[in-house]
Amino acid sequence: DPEAIKDQLVPVSSNDGLTPYFHWWPKKGTTEWVQYHFPGSSLVSGVTVHWYDDTGEGECRLPASWEIQYHDGTSWRPVAHPSSMDCVLNVPSHVTFDPVETTDIRLMITLPSGFSSGMYEWSLE
Repeated sequence: DPEAIKDQLVPVSSNDGLTPYFHWWPKKGTTEWVQYHFPGSSLVSGVTVHWYDDTGEGECRLPASWEIQYHDGTSWRPVAHPSSMDCVLNVPSHVTFDPVETTDIRLMITLPSGFSSGMYEWSLE
């Protein structure tokens, strides 16, 4: 359920078993995305993502890579100067970047080869 990424329910771990989450399974090794659309222009300068990983139980792993993009009114562009884009089990990915004024922001997620990925929560600053 894609609504899970904005329900403000934060997991205790990358596989807590109780918190609702969203995943791309059965897709594996592809590039996927999720997007927020704002009714008007909004200033965004950071994101926090709680990743889902069910190692030992299923086929979701941390992403191979990911990127934050915003829509400049004409096209999608990567945010400038993002801080660490690491994905670590049981640790939320918190990224800051040069502020952008936009109506749309999205995460481009590259799923690992042979696996899918998912997320519990995606919040904006």
